[in-house]
Amino acid sequence: MMLEGTKADWFAGMLQIMGRQEGLQYMRNLAKQNIMLRAGHTLIAQLVATGEALIDVNITLSSVNRLKEKGAPIDWLALGPIPGIMIGIGTVTNPPHPNAAKLFVDFVLSQEGQKLLEKFDRVSARSDLSAEQGSKYKPFKLVPVNPALGENLNEYAELLREIFAK
Repeated sequence: MMLEGTKADWFAGMLQIMGRQEGLQYMRNLAKQNIMLRAGHTLIAQLVATGEALIDVNITLSSVNRLKEKGAPIDWLALGPIPGIMIGIGTVTNPPHPNAAKLFVDFVLSQEGQKLLEKFDRVSARSDLSAEQGSKYKPFKLVPVNPALGENLNEYAELLREIFAK
C-alpha cells in the first residue's frame, strides 16, 4: 500500500470524520501495514496502475480518472466518508484591474465556471450541480473539512510523519 505522506489536510479531515482518538488509533494500525510513503498523487496513481502497489490510501479522484481515461487499469473506491478539502479563490489586495478580478471570481463561482472545473474532476459545492455530479461519480459521502483545522495544520503534518514515517 502507498500513501501520499504530505497530505496533512487529508489526515486532519480523517480525524475530523472518525473522531480524534479513534482516528489516531486507526492511523497507527494502518501504519503497521507497511505503508510506502510517496509524494505526488500523479506519480502514486501511475505506480498503482503499473502494479508497483495495489492500493493508495489517500489517492485523489482526479489522479485516478486521468489515468483511467487513458485506459490504465486503475479505479477508486470510497470505503467510507471522504474528507472534502475545500479549495478557495480570492484576489490580491490591490489588483491592477479590480473589476476584472471580481468578474473572474464571479465566473469561477458561477454554475458555468463550476461546470468547467468539473472537467478536471473537481467536485463542486454548488447545490444546483450536485445531482449532475452524483450521476457521474460512484456514490460516496463527502464531508467538508472544517477550515478551522488549518490553524493546526503543522500539528497534523507532524502527527502524520510521526505515525507513518519509519
